[in-house]
Amino acid sequence: MTRPPPDTAAQFSRQAEAYAASPSHARGADLDIVAEFAAPGPEDRCLDLACGPGHTAFRLAERAGRVIAADIAPGMLSTARRLAAERDFDNVAVLAADVAALPFADASFDLVTCRIAAHHFRDVPRFLRETARVLRPSGRFVLEDSLAPDDAEIAAFLHALELRRDPTHVRSLTRGEWLSGLGAAGLTVTQETVYRKRHDFDLWLRRTGLEEAEVAAIAAEAGRAPQAVRDALFALAGPRVVELRDRKLILRAVPA
Repeated sequence: MTRPPPDTAAQFSRQAEAYAASPSHARGADLDIVAEFAAPGPEDRCLDLACGPGHTAFRLAERAGRVIAADIAPGMLSTARRLAAERDFDNVAVLAADVAALPFADASFDLVTCRIAAHHFRDVPRFLRETARVLRPSGRFVLEDSLAPDDAEIAAFLHALELRRDPTHVRSLTRGEWLSGLGAAGLTVTQETVYRKRHDFDLWLRRTGLEEAEVAAIAAEAGRAPQAVRDALFALAGPRVVELRDRKLILRAVPA
């Protein structure tokens, strides 16, 4: 029997406070690059998709005129509202929205962003078409997401690890898949970079709310990974994995 898809909204609602406190989401050089590529201005109307607790939206709001922070997870939206109020971002509105069916008119936004979320989307082509639809002709789209490794063995190991850690993970795409998908949606890439991100392995595992036994089992399996996988993905202290190293594709695209 086919297993039903996980409830992504419920899963991320439970994780909202963990993501709010997560150093790898709240700050980092990759967030700086996203902000640089986005270059929000006081006249811009911005949309941050799959906003989580609001880290990217708040960064945009420091310079943008208006930011809508959208997510499907009620817990994430509640946390984002609280943090926006605490930090006095009166130019941020938080609302529920599905990336595959955005509740906005065509050509509504100068800037759309989506940071470290798309590998959870079940219909990336539809997400990209919706993004292109709501962008103004002079607008821009800035994406950051996990990049699938080029090596098939390493990619398969990382995919299995991601899925075991979080059943809402769908798939990380290659650079070629992203460029093809963006082109099919009518978007042209104007800037891109690959950022090598480091994660405390224990915090990365625990953020999804795993039971202690499962954390230990996954950590042990990672430590027994083939040498090529360990060299590519992990930093070890003795036999113990202490750090996950992955790559994020960050790009800026505009309507063709």
